[in-house]
Amino acid sequence: MKSSVPPSSETLAPQGLALRPVTDADAPLLARWHAQFRGEAFLQMGMGEAQVAVLMADQLRLQQIHFAAAHPRADHWLALRADEPVGRMIVDRSRPDWRLVDLLLAREARGAGLGSRLMTWLQTAAVEAGAASITLDVGFDNAPALALYRKAGFVEEPSATEIAVAMRWRPG
Repeated sequence: MKSSVPPSSETLAPQGLALRPVTDADAPLLARWHAQFRGEAFLQMGMGEAQVAVLMADQLRLQQIHFAAAHPRADHWLALRADEPVGRMIVDRSRPDWRLVDLLLAREARGAGLGSRLMTWLQTAAVEAGAASITLDVGFDNAPALALYRKAGFVEEPSATEIAVAMRWRPG
């Protein structure tokens, strides 16, 4: 896991936000956020809590393996508000087309504009670095994230999968 300092992260400070590299000590927190976000649907389908907990642990492990294989040079950052963790952002800046691999906000941080501020920061950093674009995939059923990305100027592109919407933002 690459853990460089985020570019121009000082621009987040006036908004009470900061980014820092994810560390191994963050693993329990990230596992809890993952389970909160992804596990709710399985609970609603009638799966038991113990079964969902095992499924979420396996799913997170497989997600981490996939991210590491597909984006070995990606940065993994923890978003902080008043020094409290509120989200995680994984960005692959190794190519001219940057890739937002994952953006996960803590349940209590959603709906407060944090996602919009992080997207604005990412877009500003991409412009400053001369990136050609930012691409991402978002679950077709993740309406809040789709709205966030559309509001940030991302447009849909043909997708290689039926479970996600491919999107791209271009500077200018």
